Amino acid sequence: MSQQKFASNVVEKCLTFGGPSERQLLVNEMLGSTDENEPLQAMMKDQFANYVVQKVLETCDDQQRELILSRIKVHLNALKKYTYGKHIVARVEKLVAAGERRIAAQSPHIA
Repeated sequence: MSQQKFASNVVEKCLTFGGPSERQLLVNEMLGSTDENEPLQAMMKDQFANYVVQKVLETCDDQQRELILSRIKVHLNALKKYTYGKHIVARVEKLVAAGERRIAAQSPHIA
């Protein structure tokens, strides 16, 4: 459904307004049932579904985000070749930078 213009908007709203269990169901669907993460791969390259991937990264909990990021990072170089994949690359790089800043802020400074 994420690959259709209006349906992708509905899925984004489900991620935004749904509870943790609903978000988990959507994340499970995105990741697929094998290690090949086929749905996620297709979504990252799609003109509408890439926004759903960005929204899930924004709305999911830390554990889900780490899992999704680990699956996305494998494909980062390939995604740079796709118009819509570039949106995912930019979002991932932004999240990684924010995570590094958060870790640096939490670690004690060595004098």
